[in-house]
Amino acid sequence: MINPAGWNLENRGGEFHWEGCSLPELARTMGTPLYVVSATALRRATTTIRDAFQGQGLKPEIFFSYKTNPVPEVLRRLANAGVGAEVISEAELRLAARLGLRGERIIVNGSNKPASLLRRAVEADAALITVHSAAELRALEKTAAELGLTANAGLRINPGLRRRLFDFTLSSGTAASPIGFVRGSGEWEAALSILRGSSAVRFRGLHFHIGSGIGDVSPYREAIKRTLGFCDDLLEAGLVPEILDIGGGFNISTLKEISLWEAVRLFAWNRPQKPPRAHSHAGLLKGVASACAAALRNYASGRGIAVPKIYVEPGRAVSGPSQILLLGVKSVSERRRRAAAICDGGAMSLSHLLLAEYHALFVATKAGASEAKKYTLYGSLPTPLDLVAAQRMLPRLSPGDVIAVMDTGAYFTSLGNNFAGPRPAIVMLENGKAALIRRRETFDDLFARDLWPEASLEP
Repeated sequence: MINPAGWNLENRGGEFHWEGCSLPELARTMGTPLYVVSATALRRATTTIRDAFQGQGLKPEIFFSYKTNPVPEVLRRLANAGVGAEVISEAELRLAARLGLRGERIIVNGSNKPASLLRRAVEADAALITVHSAAELRALEKTAAELGLTANAGLRINPGLRRRLFDFTLSSGTAASPIGFVRGSGEWEAALSILRGSSAVRFRGLHFHIGSGIGDVSPYREAIKRTLGFCDDLLEAGLVPEILDIGGGFNISTLKEISLWEAVRLFAWNRPQKPPRAHSHAGLLKGVASACAAALRNYASGRGIAVPKIYVEPGRAVSGPSQILLLGVKSVSERRRRAAAICDGGAMSLSHLLLAEYHALFVATKAGASEAKKYTLYGSLPTPLDLVAAQRMLPRLSPGDVIAVMDTGAYFTSLGNNFAGPRPAIVMLENGKAALIRRRETFDDLFARDLWPEASLEP
């Protein structure tokens, strides 16, 4: 049985409370589906990352991945905690500007940067604008020259890691990935040539992002090792990297991205997703920090250069455990000895990530009750694809119960849909109080962009 104390859930009178607030009461007053964010959990997550790197004598600069949870109040809290912005679109860059972040606290990434994004990034004097091709570097150079400014450029590299069978966690860092410079390629040599001769672009460092949901240190250690070869080429070209941006992708210990094989088992034979293997999230971060410190110090001392600054771009590691999704149980049935419950949100009606990830579940209205039966939970759409979770042992369910889906702070809001109705409201908890930070979408919101004919329909 999963221990709810791992998320700081408390049993008070048979109801789960989080950060001093009753989850069932929030569901009753605000309606479901409902996202609930903990300000304390956000601060705790950023502190864990800082402590891991500072414990190795490094001074990390943290830039939260805005695409992971682009809710302004969440981002404002992170900015106030000294966390910068990692953006991949003009919308995210505009959001960072509205929150008052200066350029030194902004990284601009992404494999497709339109001219308008490049222009805004240069005008904002972003700390790092990473490019992944010679053509993109030329476009950045041209934009900066036209503005009469100097762009802070980084080169995204592809460390060429080996792909794992049925495992997509390293998809963006393998040799098969189309993103990033490959050492020894014509593109790489062209980029070095452009940087050597450019007065409009200032080279600042290297960047890699090897994947998402990574739970062990070895891929990071290998990526850092391979990065040093790129550094050799840079030094030979007279370019000294000031920064090494190691991206993010750090998994949290209570959530897991399911493999292709698990997906086949789920839909072919209704076999439940397996919970994540026990591992320490803090231990993972400390291991990555240790690998960075050891490799970079040895390399820098051997070549007489300063140890590069470490930039980190966490997404899920910060916001994932900081948010809960509350769903209402609408009906319960048992057929062919299998119990099922219909909820008011699922993979198709709310977020497809419920199909792709394992999330712990608790019945917020029955804290402390014994697990009695296996249930498959569905959303409100008439399709088995509108799944919440398959074959989970839970207390006996009844209509009106509230299900707490844990660790939903990564991509649930940014990739959420309104296929079956308006998107949920979001509340933030702090000091035992709940504040609405995003109202529930209305039906008028759904139709607001449509152009309606002035004349009414013919009878």
